[in-house]
Amino acid sequence: MKNLGININTTKNSGKNIINSLVKIIRSERKDINIKIFEDCNGIDCEQSCNLDIIISLGGDGTILNTARHVAKYNIPILGINMGHLGFLTQVESSKVDIAIKNLFNGEYTVEERSMIECSYSKFGEDKKINRCIGLNDIVLSKGFIERIVKYKIYINGRYYNTFTADGIIVSTATGSTAYSLSAGGPIVYPTLDTLMLTPMFSTNLGARTIVLDGSSNIIIEFPKNISDVVLSIDGQDWIKMDKTNMIDIHTAQNKCKLIKLNNNDYFDTLRKKIIYRVKECEGEDYESNKTC
Repeated sequence: MKNLGININTTKNSGKNIINSLVKIIRSERKDINIKIFEDCNGIDCEQSCNLDIIISLGGDGTILNTARHVAKYNIPILGINMGHLGFLTQVESSKVDIAIKNLFNGEYTVEERSMIECSYSKFGEDKKINRCIGLNDIVLSKGFIERIVKYKIYINGRYYNTFTADGIIVSTATGSTAYSLSAGGPIVYPTLDTLMLTPMFSTNLGARTIVLDGSSNIIIEFPKNISDVVLSIDGQDWIKMDKTNMIDIHTAQNKCKLIKLNNNDYFDTLRKKIIYRVKECEGEDYESNKTC
């Protein structure tokens, strides 16, 4: 390992104490390593980034999502260090950075490939210009502040599936199954599976449920042309007003997100502590007293 990048969420780095401490820990393990620091993904998608062996995402899950969208095309493995609130995607808590860095340089990790999701659309009168967006968690179509519920017509692999009158439609990856999709009633899917989940949001159809699809599936969502307040969101971070189109095409992206998984980390342990027991805690149960944990 010769070149290492660090992408930091600057809202978590008051006074730059955290980044300075991390660089010091890295230098103590490998003095001759080249370190490139990025702030809020600025400059991270330049051609020089393709020379990075690993990039450390310093923030929360949102920082990993943002990092993944920028570096997926370069196939750079990402190690997430949690300085945020939930930190489900991150591998390391900030209090254990020194141990994680040591494990990293000792090769005590594996690299998981996670499917990403891509959507494309053309604006009216610009059929030859294709707009593309890529995400790690999900692509969401939803009504804006003005519109009431919208009628979405769904086609899967060229065949008509269903029409939902709803607040929106969530299409998520397996990684995104524990994010917005879960909040809308979708299932938890093991994150390395190659699947897509389509979930209607607050539909008037009582039979509206999530459908789990093969990752090779192609999804087309149509909505009325006279709707001016439909919004497309990618990983809940990038927002695009869809007032000049009435159809989007969604499919699994060619690029994969590579996440570093340290050997001492267990997915099901993280799932229990940060998703399942967190729900119980919100419902008034004390999960620490659970004898199974």
